[in-house]
Amino acid sequence: MGQLFWKLFLAIWLAQVTAAAGVGALVSWHHRSEREAMGGVSVRGHAALGVGAAADVLRWGGLAALRDFLAEAGEGRGSPVYAVDERGRDLLGRALAPESLEQARLWARTGDYPRQIREIPAQDGHRYLLFMPVPEALPDEPPPLPPYRHGRPPPWLVLGVAGALTSLLFSAWLAWYLSKPIRHLRSAFAALSQGRLETRAGPDMGRRRDELADLGRHFDHMAERIGHLVQAQRRLLHDVSHELRSPLARLQAAVGLARQRPDQAGASLGRIEREAGRLDALVGEVLTLSRLEAGMPGARVEEVDLGELVESIVEDARFEAAAKDVAVVCPELGEIPVRGYGELIYRAIENIVRNAVKHTLPGGRVTLEIDAASDARRVRLAVLDQGPGVPEERLAAIFEPFFRNADGGGPEGFGLGLAIARRAVEAHGGSISARNRPEGGFRVDLAWCREL
Repeated sequence: MGQLFWKLFLAIWLAQVTAAAGVGALVSWHHRSEREAMGGVSVRGHAALGVGAAADVLRWGGLAALRDFLAEAGEGRGSPVYAVDERGRDLLGRALAPESLEQARLWARTGDYPRQIREIPAQDGHRYLLFMPVPEALPDEPPPLPPYRHGRPPPWLVLGVAGALTSLLFSAWLAWYLSKPIRHLRSAFAALSQGRLETRAGPDMGRRRDELADLGRHFDHMAERIGHLVQAQRRLLHDVSHELRSPLARLQAAVGLARQRPDQAGASLGRIEREAGRLDALVGEVLTLSRLEAGMPGARVEEVDLGELVESIVEDARFEAAAKDVAVVCPELGEIPVRGYGELIYRAIENIVRNAVKHTLPGGRVTLEIDAASDARRVRLAVLDQGPGVPEERLAAIFEPFFRNADGGGPEGFGLGLAIARRAVEAHGGSISARNRPEGGFRVDLAWCREL
């Protein structure tokens, strides 16, 4: 058992013991206050019965009968009835607290409790005040029950011990119930910190339906997310190392050629410059993708006119497409205000449009379709080309980093454009999908929220 178990156990048990002691003290104080308010005179229901019976005996049987009745009643275990004359003497000569007698006389004069306190005239010319004092008002009142009978403990001791044991067991169970899932979570965190990313805490929670079970499910979600991120980083590192080998090998070859043939150093320097540019572009793409994978876009949220942004991309794409005799068609766009990462939106659309231009066959056409009016919360954009398309079995992988459609022909790149586009769209709460067109060519659909 850990420290948390014992802390919970002691806290719960002490709270229950304190609460029980407090309730007992309040009940005792209430009874004491009630007795003090009575002034030593009982006004409960049994007092009315005893005083009424004594009054009937005195009225119909006389003093002798009342004396016998009080003597027999005093031998029982109930509270006795007193018959006191004007001088304060009890009929049987019993001692009585002066406060009780004064309170009884006061209530008799005011008429309070007429059934519990009666003043009856007798044949000897005296008036007798009949009332029943509470046990505390009797100086020599014996205890109502002996502390032990036939070797058995008193009921209050049995109840006290049973209550303490029940409280002890309940506190132990509750402390165990609360600390058990925390122990499982602690073990899961320790396993996760040691690199066991497959660790899950949910199965150990059982059928619990409380905040601790929710915490276990959140831990599983966190562990799964961390696992995906680590796997993505490992895959990205592997792919980057693979991509860097080719330009680095060409750089080494160009340096070696320049050393062997100084007369061709100019051509070698040109090759070195091109390969350095490729490396710089590759590093930039990888950094962008890494930031998006980590959920840190690296750009500020701003108001963007999507119509103006798309027109700028189309203008640049037409300049590039003119060399291939490819047309880029886009409808007239008005002002389309959106709020988000303007740089990422630009990169996503530009990568898709340039990819479509690269793979469209000469004499073909790239078409942009945008829908910003039907849904006030989302913007939809489609880019259609007339290229060779992508084999169906490879469609699911085109948005993965470093994917190349080698079978589709066309120029090769780093294979990061569509991967960056997908992460950029997802950063805006949107989605992206692709499919082959029945009439030939390829189609990419994007949708993202207007307000980030």
